[in-house]
Amino acid sequence: MCGRFVQIDATIARLQAVADFQIRPDTYSPHRHLLESFNVSPQRVVVVIKASNGEFQLDEMLWGIRPKWATESSRHLINARSESLREKPTFRNLLNQKIVVPAEGFYEWKKHAIINAGTKTEKTPFYFHRADGSPLLMAGIFQRSIDSVTGEIVDSFVILTTSANAMMSEYHDRMPVIVPPAQVSEWLLEETTPSLLARITRPPGNEVLITHQVSNRVNSSRTDGPDLIKKVDSPGSSEPTLLT
Repeated sequence: MCGRFVQIDATIARLQAVADFQIRPDTYSPHRHLLESFNVSPQRVVVVIKASNGEFQLDEMLWGIRPKWATESSRHLINARSESLREKPTFRNLLNQKIVVPAEGFYEWKKHAIINAGTKTEKTPFYFHRADGSPLLMAGIFQRSIDSVTGEIVDSFVILTTSANAMMSEYHDRMPVIVPPAQVSEWLLEETTPSLLARITRPPGNEVLITHQVSNRVNSSRTDGPDLIKKVDSPGSSEPTLLT
């Protein structure tokens, strides 16, 4: 958690409308619209916000970090528990290499038992997004490495997670760290002290997110398109779930 998300409008104009900062205009290029997806999966390149010399800029980074101890067959790390960042050698040196990942929303799969199938379970996908319709701003940290084959510099990142709030706990026990727009500058510019982590990584209020069930087509990372976030009817429900 989080394992898939939606990024379809990472333009400067939209980001400035929801966050109290100015992004250098020379860091935005129209080609970045080609990165947009309704089904962003690990090892995809996405648009992120980072700070450089006290200024904010848009950049492109690969989702998923390969630790130094990993083998070629090891999976990339895509999430990091915010509570244990300082305890993990992989993340301890990245604490001040912070980013914000703008997204329209993210997916989570809820497990439930299959009727008359014994202990078997299945997973149903749900789409989570802000109730006010503004972009989700997820906290992350990144590492810079050198591609052993091409010699190119590669920036890759993980999304930080925190314990689920009451709304999210019905679906999963973890959720991405959601940075309030007014705290973006604080997150990106201040030194990453235990106090800052405690302020930024606490779960949001139950009213921040709403969710609805979506098609199983999202299960495949090869599918894409706006139909993936459309609500599908589930038994006994005709409206998006909003728990307060």
